[in-house]
Order: sequence, then structure tokens, then C-alpha cells
Amino acid sequence: MLSLWLPSLGFTVADHWITLVSSILFCYVMGWILYHLYFSPLAGYPGPFLARISSIPDFYWSLTGRRHLWIARNHQLYGDVVRFRPDGVLFKTPQAYRDIFHAKANVKRSQFYDMMTRHKNDQSTLTGTDPSLHAQKRRVLNTVFSDRSLRAMEPLLESHVARWCELLVDDHELEWSEARKMSEVCDYLVLDVLCDLCFGRAVNTKERGINLYRQIPHTIAFFLRILYPVPGSQPWLDPLVWLKHRGLDWLLGKITPPSVRFLYDFVDESLAQRLDLEARQETRQDMLHYLLRAKDPVTGLPGYTREALEAEAIMLTIAGSDTTSVIMAGFFFYIVRTPHAYTKLVHEIRNTFTTVEEIRGGPTLLASCPYLRACVDEAMRITPAGPSELPRTVLPGGITIDGEFIPEGTTVGVSHWSFYRNEEYFPDPDVYRPERWLVDPAAGVSAEDVARARSSCFPFTAGTTSCAGKNFALLELYMTIARTVWLYDMRLLPGDKTGVVGSEAAGVGEVFEVWDSYISLREGPMVQFRRRREVSII
Repeated sequence: MLSLWLPSLGFTVADHWITLVSSILFCYVMGWILYHLYFSPLAGYPGPFLARISSIPDFYWSLTGRRHLWIARNHQLYGDVVRFRPDGVLFKTPQAYRDIFHAKANVKRSQFYDMMTRHKNDQSTLTGTDPSLHAQKRRVLNTVFSDRSLRAMEPLLESHVARWCELLVDDHELEWSEARKMSEVCDYLVLDVLCDLCFGRAVNTKERGINLYRQIPHTIAFFLRILYPVPGSQPWLDPLVWLKHRGLDWLLGKITPPSVRFLYDFVDESLAQRLDLEARQETRQDMLHYLLRAKDPVTGLPGYTREALEAEAIMLTIAGSDTTSVIMAGFFFYIVRTPHAYTKLVHEIRNTFTTVEEIRGGPTLLASCPYLRACVDEAMRITPAGPSELPRTVLPGGITIDGEFIPEGTTVGVSHWSFYRNEEYFPDPDVYRPERWLVDPAAGVSAEDVARARSSCFPFTAGTTSCAGKNFALLELYMTIARTVWLYDMRLLPGDKTGVVGSEAAGVGEVFEVWDSYISLREGPMVQFRRRREVSII
């Protein structure tokens, strides 16, 4: 009787199934929303309504390249702690940064880093999410960047910087050179240095003419643009990681874009060539030299297998190239727009060194050039190499961050763009002002002001996951800037607005525009150079 009655009302069995499934789905969605709004352990933290119940906003802003600005706006609206997705909160205070990144913090790298690996054995100090494995690898890597190894690698760095400086102007030029796009020429310098010091391979991207290897910085940017939105698409992340951990890397490898495959092949080929040199006992004092000979200082065992060497080589190529060139491009953007800073820097460099060859690593470069250091510190603050957070996942037992207990499984972090523009620590945060890093009571900058600024800026991160190559990166920045300033006058190409966001007319100073893709992607500035004229510094 029931089967006869239902059709008479215009219903079918399929209609009832659709109604049932729709009802279950509706109840599930409503339950999800109510849970995350009112019953989740993170329910008390403020944030945009949609972000509290869904990862869609985080995913969307990751795609746009403006995620760091979205986070900054949320901090302005909701305060120092923001819930940016159902399972994640971001902080903005120095104490929070220390709590998350100190050596014994109960966190690990999030699953996002697993997506940066090619297979389960492709674990480097950048991508490894296992805290104990990372600690072992980091101990070994610290021996590679010892003071002794840095001194041995310094002559190679000097030769590259000297050649780069030569190429900024043409031999016949007496007046201003053709404008150089600093985002590109800085990329080429850093890549050349890295390939020589890591692989003993000359790629010569800074030289004029067509060069196949110039696509490498663009490939890294493309690679990160693909991966960066992954954390915001959380429901899809677990299956992808599962595929990798089940040995199905070949499936993901089949869909690897050709440009990314070129990068992987380049690193593998370069490493093979370098290992062949070692086999023939043709040694040179570079990074691979120390990586090959590195031993775990705790166990005394060799530090790297062949697979581990490949992982570290890729890490050095990605992390070691783009991050340094971001800061370098940021420095040139601001220094040519800040006349008082430019004049003071030129005066300091040209009165400290009598010849350009004197500009090399050592105590003179830092002890006698405090304004140079301040200019670099300010460039690292105002143009962070990575504008958003380095995501960490809270481990069992939870963690207390700046007085707030955060439960297991939560994604936490501190967005560098917002953190470095906290007006409590950096007044006029969008203004390039190197003086904020120098104690000068006459200028109103106390020792407490400088200490407060340093407590709120960690360009090389902190704790066990801080950048092992920090000292080498700083040496490269100091040497490049000092030699360029000693040799040349420089100016912004008249009327050029490449890389500019904001304007004086709108009440906002000109800010170097970056796109957030884990690292800061950038364009410009366009700078002209001219052989120095002594009258310019008087």
C-alpha cells in the first residue's frame, strides 16, 4: 500500500533519498558551524566570521598574493590574537614569537612543509616536520656554517660581488647607466653565489646576454605560488600527504610542471658533478665540501646520505637564494627614496674604506659601519623575506602562547608583515628609518627603544629552526651594499613607480609591494648608477 501511495503524491524513492541526504548534509553543516562558533576550544578567539567556520578565506587570500595584508587588517580589527581559520590562530607580540619558536616549544612544522618534498626521504632542515630528525640535521648543518668555513668561502663571495658591481655600469658610461631592475639583478647575484659555493658550478646569470639558468628564480616563485595556498585548502591536504607517505610519489611527480622539473634536474645534475670532483679529489672550500665531511657532533656519524645531500641542496637553492635577494631589493627600493639615509650611508662607507678591496668580511665592516648595519636591519624589517607566518602545529599537551593556552592540533604562527609593523615597537612602521636601530639620545632613540625593536624583529627566525646560513647571508648583504655604495652614486629612475604601493598624496609613504607566496615576490625598483663623484658626499 505504501509503494502505491507515495507515487500518488508525486514523490519517488529517489526524491526521498535526496531529501534525506540533503537533511543530513544540512545538519552536518549547521553542526560544524555551531561547533566552531561556540564549542571549539578556539571559539573564544576573535576573527572574521567566515574564517572562524571555514578555511575558504585563508585559501582565497593565499591565491591573491595579498594574504599578509588580509592578516594585517584582521589584526587591526580584532587585536593581537586572530583566529584566521577554524583550527588556526595568529599572534602579533614578541612574547608569542618567543613562545612558539623557542627551542623547547611544544610545536612542530605543519603539514604544509611535507608538500615541499619530492618523496618521503627528501627531508631537509627546511622541510622536515619530525622535531628529532630536524634537530639531528640542524646539528650537522651548524658545522657547515661555522666561522672557519665562512672564512674559507669568503674569497668566492668577494669575486662574485666584484663582478656584479662591474656590470652595473657599462665601460663607456660616464653619466647615469641604463636603469637596472634590482629585483632581477639581485636574484642573479645571489643565485650565482649560491651555485658556485654550493655546487662549484658557474651559471653566470648576472652576465649580460641570454641565459637559460635565469629561469630558476622564476621557477622557485612559480613553485611556491602553487604550494602556498595548500594550508588554506585543508580538506585536500591530508590525502596529498597520504599519497606521499604511501610511496606514491611517482603519481605526483607525473604532474610536476616542466619548469619545476628543470629546477630539480638542475640540482641533481649539479650535485652529481660536484660529487664527481670530490671522487677525483679535486677539493674546493665550498658548502658541499663541508656538507660531505660533516659529522653529527653528538653521534660522530657522517651527517648526510646521498638523499639527504639532495634535500639540503634543494633547500639551499630555494631558501638561500630568494630570501637574501628579497632583502637586497628592498634595501635598494628604500635607500634611493630616502635622501638623508642615502647621504649618511655614503659618507660612512667612503670615509671608512680607502679602496673598494678593503671591503671584506671582518670586524671593520661591522664595527666601523654601524649605519650600514642599521640600513640592512631596517630593510629586513620593512621588507621581510617571508611576509606571513611560518606555520607550526601544536603537539599533544598543548602550549601556552603569550598567556593563552592553545590545544593540540592547532596551527599557530606570527605573521612577519604584521609583527614588524606593530606600532608599539615601530612608530611610523611604513617609513624606512635606519635610525630606529641606533642609540642616539639627541634624536630621541634610547637604548630601551632599540632593545624593544630588536625584541620584535627576527628576520632569520628564532630557536632551533632559525636560519643556519644567517651569518653568510648578512655578510653577502653587507659586502654587496658597501661595495656598491663605495663605487657608485645611485638614483631612482626619474618618474619610475615599479614596485610601489601607496603614495604621499594618500597619506601613506611609498611602500615596496610584495606578493605573499611563502616568500616575498617583488618587482623593481628601477635604479640607475654612475661612477662616484666625491662632491656627492660633501
